[in-house]
Amino acid sequence: MTVTQKSFILVVTLFLSVSTTGLSTNASKSAEPLTKTKSPFRLTTIVLDAGHGGRDPGNVGPGRENEKDINLAITRKLAALIRKKTTYKVYLTRSEDRWISLTDRARFANQFPASETLFISIHCNSHPSSRVHGLESYIFNLQATDKFAEALAKWENDTEDINPVDFIVSNLYKRGVEKYSWEAARIVQSVLVSHLGARNRNRSAPDKMVRRAPFRVLVETKMPALLVELGYLSNKAEYKKLNSPTYQDKVVNALLRSIQQFDQATQAVNRTEARLP
Repeated sequence: MTVTQKSFILVVTLFLSVSTTGLSTNASKSAEPLTKTKSPFRLTTIVLDAGHGGRDPGNVGPGRENEKDINLAITRKLAALIRKKTTYKVYLTRSEDRWISLTDRARFANQFPASETLFISIHCNSHPSSRVHGLESYIFNLQATDKFAEALAKWENDTEDINPVDFIVSNLYKRGVEKYSWEAARIVQSVLVSHLGARNRNRSAPDKMVRRAPFRVLVETKMPALLVELGYLSNKAEYKKLNSPTYQDKVVNALLRSIQQFDQATQAVNRTEARLP
């Protein structure tokens, strides 16, 4: 990386740091998590992304089951439930065990209208300590919430090289949808924790609600996007649950409920804005 690139990255990162602080402060006010925009968001389409796949197994549990398979099983179940219970159009970045680049996942999602589409990337986590457990949800930001979030993003991005300057430019284009990404992640995290009785690891985030990290699969999507870590395969209890069809059903029901709540929240904001002068 050249000196010019480093200087540019430093300047933009400082700018985004100030902007993010303001957004986090405003977003933490539960009474008005979304603000007026020129193009109101109206959810009609959901893109589900089963993390990893093919030659990339993701994390591996103590019983040698691969994360990629758990992600795909849950994603397929969620897609089927959405189609059965709602009128949303739903698409999967992968519906079988195959490797797809992060760029191609985002490119697939970007064929749908950004003002009508929600992108959800499904993952399971891991940690050197088997005692660590709980749920996390992330939206994109160049500055990770903490060192753990930074390490996690590095792990998820490891299969592909990243041009730092392109990364920053892409992020600037996403500023208009960040508030919707934040709202979606907040609701998903809240509903999952409540319905699954899992530990809420997002409480360590600055706003106590949503974590942030520079995930490539999130920065390249043009629509509201989040990445959810459904539990730790390194924790025996969560590993057992995530491999259970019954627990997977609970997960997908909670995810569907959170999607519907997000839709209701955006519609409420749109109605409020329509009455404003």
